[in-house]
Amino acid sequence: MEYQALPNVEIENDPEEQALTPYIHDPSQDYPENSEKQSRWSHQQDLDDFFSRVYQYHQRHGYFCIVLSEILALVQFIFIVSFTVLVLQCIDYPVLFRSSPASRNMTRKIQFNDVILSPSQCLRHQHLLISLCVALAVIYWIYRFCRAVYNLLSFYNIRLFYSQALDIKPKDLSNMTWHEVQQRLSKAQLKHDLCVHKQILTELDIHNRLLRFKNYEVAMVNKGLLPPKIHIPFIGDAICFTNGFKFNLRLILFWGPYSPFDQRWHLRQEYKINSQRDALARQLSRFILLYGITNLLLSPFIFIWQVLNLFYGYTELVRREPGVLGSRRWSNYGRLYLRHFNELDHSLNQRLNRGYKPAIFYMNSFVNYSIIEVAKFVSFTTGAILAVLIILTVFDEDVLNVEHMLTMMTTLGVVIGICRSLIPDEHTVFDPEQMMQLVLAQVHYQPDGWKNHAHTDYVQSEFAQMFQLKYVNFLEELLSPFITPLILCFQFRHKSMEIIDFLRNFTVDVQGVGDVCSFAQLDVAKHGDLKWFSPAKPSSSQNDATITNDGKLELSLMHFHHTNPEWKMPKQCQHYLEKIQERALENIQTSSVLQQSINDIHRLQTSYYSDPQVSHDRSFFNNVTSTVQQPKGHLINSHHYTSPTSVNHTAVSVLSSNELSQSYLTGAISKADLPYRSTAPFGVLSKIHTTMFELSDPQLFSNPQLAPLQGIPGAAQLDMNYSALYMHELRHKYKHGDYVDLENISEDENHAKC
Repeated sequence: MEYQALPNVEIENDPEEQALTPYIHDPSQDYPENSEKQSRWSHQQDLDDFFSRVYQYHQRHGYFCIVLSEILALVQFIFIVSFTVLVLQCIDYPVLFRSSPASRNMTRKIQFNDVILSPSQCLRHQHLLISLCVALAVIYWIYRFCRAVYNLLSFYNIRLFYSQALDIKPKDLSNMTWHEVQQRLSKAQLKHDLCVHKQILTELDIHNRLLRFKNYEVAMVNKGLLPPKIHIPFIGDAICFTNGFKFNLRLILFWGPYSPFDQRWHLRQEYKINSQRDALARQLSRFILLYGITNLLLSPFIFIWQVLNLFYGYTELVRREPGVLGSRRWSNYGRLYLRHFNELDHSLNQRLNRGYKPAIFYMNSFVNYSIIEVAKFVSFTTGAILAVLIILTVFDEDVLNVEHMLTMMTTLGVVIGICRSLIPDEHTVFDPEQMMQLVLAQVHYQPDGWKNHAHTDYVQSEFAQMFQLKYVNFLEELLSPFITPLILCFQFRHKSMEIIDFLRNFTVDVQGVGDVCSFAQLDVAKHGDLKWFSPAKPSSSQNDATITNDGKLELSLMHFHHTNPEWKMPKQCQHYLEKIQERALENIQTSSVLQQSINDIHRLQTSYYSDPQVSHDRSFFNNVTSTVQQPKGHLINSHHYTSPTSVNHTAVSVLSSNELSQSYLTGAISKADLPYRSTAPFGVLSKIHTTMFELSDPQLFSNPQLAPLQGIPGAAQLDMNYSALYMHELRHKYKHGDYVDLENISEDENHAKC
């Protein structure tokens, strides 16, 4: 979707509020020495960096692992440079290949001492380009060494913070989830006064600090400012969002010395003034051009480094598993498009990992039969040749001494592996529409136009940009040093005015947090889309440029509520989620949208994954839907004609933690997901489950082996998956006119912001 600019409205800031922003340090506010709150953790100057290191310390598994990682990274860099110089300059290849007269007369085996030159010989014959690369590598290694020392000192401070302020010992860290750490971090604010201008730090405040710039990136992708596209002849437009471009983007907008953000948490004041937009756009365009020229000058050295990394990292893997090049990964663009606002890295990784297998099934359902026939033929012929060569080597091992014999056999093995990876299993039946539903249940997002069109080549090619082949990613990263400067100079800098307008229109100052993306505040009244069943009427000044696309804000609100169920959301957000729940109960009683979502996802589980628990899970939900669908009067007395044995059997099969945790829908739950065993009170599935238990005979569920949905590991993730499916179905129904008259919250509540 192309970016649509807002009307140019200058944001006026209250001088009194500006005086309270967290980036201004007032020495008069320093606490006295005898203050009870005085500690080494009080009044952190850069709370963004401090919280980021607290999060990284947990995700990187403690101080010892961080030290080990930093040291090994430095050693690995030395190894890559030194080994490359050794291979290029210090090996006597004529002797190694016996192409020199002296080596041809040698009757003994060639030894290492014969082919490896002395250090003096290496230095004497060293090429000028290699000398320049080594000099740059030394400078870069010194920079990395200084940064590693700084990081280790900083993380040692964080280690003390964990032990003293959070009361988490190093031996206990591996058993702590981030959710538990975050709860202790909020309590530490009350005791140690980490933030100067805010007494209580909510979960939303912490996430806004951790993801301040990431939320801007997600919003820019959602509004069409990113990613950049290049036109390739005979192929069309291709998305080019490489790691190199991503690094330059963050340097230009967030980290660099000329970025719009000052001190990382404050958008410079001139960027908030509408009259300055033209001058700032020209200035930003010049800076982007400067970055592009710098990248162009450094492109040969970056290219060499990319080649070495890919060569050393993947050559052996490709030889051993040739099909790895045909496997897939979530692209940088896909990770931003599918990311919720305020979603941490570990949560995103787990969610995308759950969606990986169904995404593979979906992409494999598009079969090119011409390629399959060619692959079968090539596989047969190369296999026959390789079989004969193997038999010959078994009969007489001297066959291996034939020139290039090992090379030929290795190449034939790689070709066979690639061909077989292109041939699908003949016993598999694919259904693209159903598989896309299962992908959607895990990743939560898809463009509205994909609904009921998942079987088309257009949707498949669009999804392939998010879920790209690894060899495509390798080619992009190899060409990135040359493509990134062109994108910066000839495409991205022409969006300077749009970037300036975007930062001005979608930046809000939050007390105690600083300037953040307004979408990250999850303000349904301001940015909610009425077509996503937003219960708040849009204001008269609201247009399409102020709302997010594809339900990004609504689904982000639901996800943040599930991952932080203790978060006390504003009434506007609460009313929105309550309306979703009310509509869900109405739909399941009339056998409408939600029942179809539940049946579809359990049928998909049964069809594509062999899990002994799936049949029990499906029988339980069939029991739920059939029970809740009954009229109200019958629902209350349903236990009179429902067998207690069957109820206990179906309830145990789903409500026991062991069985539901094994269900594929919940995925491979990692420790970071376990904190929210209690489901979010405004989730769709939790509401249905609570209603079912309230309207059933409690004696039927008195078995001590039964556990409520709130006690099951991964229940929040399961609830979120169903909620996402249902919200997409509700959006689809509204689009086709099924829900025209939506209930709205009173006007005085529209001003309650999230």
